[in-house]
Amino acid sequence: MKFRIEDIPLEGWERESAQDPGWLDERFAGEEGKPFRFLAPVRVHLTLSRSGRVVLAKSRVRAEMEFLCDRCLEPFSMVLSSDYKASLKPKPTVPAGEEWDPEGKSPETEFYEGDEIDLAPLIQDQILLSIPPKAVCREDCRGLCQRCGHNLNLGTCPCAESNIDPRLESLKKFRV
Repeated sequence: MKFRIEDIPLEGWERESAQDPGWLDERFAGEEGKPFRFLAPVRVHLTLSRSGRVVLAKSRVRAEMEFLCDRCLEPFSMVLSSDYKASLKPKPTVPAGEEWDPEGKSPETEFYEGDEIDLAPLIQDQILLSIPPKAVCREDCRGLCQRCGHNLNLGTCPCAESNIDPRLESLKKFRV
């Protein structure tokens, strides 16, 4: 997803693409047993326009994913979509020996070097940031029984009624 600045017309252009989920594998290097997988290619709608060397990039991503519920461990699918807008500016030249500090940089401002812009890292970040930190199959998911592991969405388990925590057993004798 590299673009030369000069190839972007002043009036801008739009592109639609489908990225293979393997496109993100390098970002997950070393992670084993991810609790999700992509069900289809990631759809990316990209709009670029420029004013001189400043490029305005708007992207919309859509990804069909399958997760394991964090409460009941059942698989479920969901569609993630995210919109992102960034202003891409040339990185200022810094005298040798000094470090560049982008203090006061807006979260929607990115910097590039050279005559090409690689949007792949920005779009990959957009996809990764849209993945929920805690994926649940539904808002009222009851999860698993803490004793036997029975899925409580499928009904109550027998141990919930018969077994009482031994630390609380003496409360059965308590009378008011």
